[in-house]
Amino acid sequence: MRDTKRIKAVIFDLDDTLISWEKLAHMSWREFNRPKYDRIHDLVTQWGHTLPPKEQFADVINELNRQSWEKALETGRAEGLAAVLLRGLAFCGVDTADLTPQPILEAYQWEPLPGVTPFPDAHAVLEAIQAQGYKIGLITNAYQPMWMRDNELAHYDLLRFFTARITSGDTGFLKPHPAVYWRMLGLLNLMPHEAIFVGDRPTHDIQGAHSVGMTAVLMAPPYLNHDLGGQTPDFTIASLSELLPILEQLG
Repeated sequence: MRDTKRIKAVIFDLDDTLISWEKLAHMSWREFNRPKYDRIHDLVTQWGHTLPPKEQFADVINELNRQSWEKALETGRAEGLAAVLLRGLAFCGVDTADLTPQPILEAYQWEPLPGVTPFPDAHAVLEAIQAQGYKIGLITNAYQPMWMRDNELAHYDLLRFFTARITSGDTGFLKPHPAVYWRMLGLLNLMPHEAIFVGDRPTHDIQGAHSVGMTAVLMAPPYLNHDLGGQTPDFTIASLSELLPILEQLG
């Protein structure tokens, strides 16, 4: 039977859209990443390179991470994690010309953040959407390559739902840049009017989806209070379950 649905895909943001950061453990980004910086330090020194003490090395990488993220927010251009780590090693005096990024990224060992969990209805809603024949996409403003975030999705048992997944680090652009959305639409082989986007950030998710002509749904659970920043979502939901009647309405 020919598929007559107008909407053929639902594309999600990840953080605070499918997984909740409401109960994120109280720790700084540097504190969370410190074991990762230490593992990279161990690896590179095992390769025979000289690095400053681990505390100083962590300060360097953490500051470069901060600068890279702030620049991405300003310009819309996203730098991948591998590039940041190699710049940090070069700053510390390592000749990075012949270094392969993959083992460095593997030593980083991205993992779920303490206290972050899927929303209670995430699995049921994704299963319902999948059962109805929709493609499911994922776009996240993360500088890690998608395979690193896949480890996280697998931990939450979410990986099995997605037809296509991309990070800003993979694409080189940060939401709301239209290039990110066009990349996903290309992977799904769809036009903007055939997909809806669901995300929690009005100035990233709603603005970006509207910029390419997609229907935009704002995920606004009670613990979030993001400024709309002049954006007007087509729909607003407080839980993922509220998305199902919207799909029925649009279908």
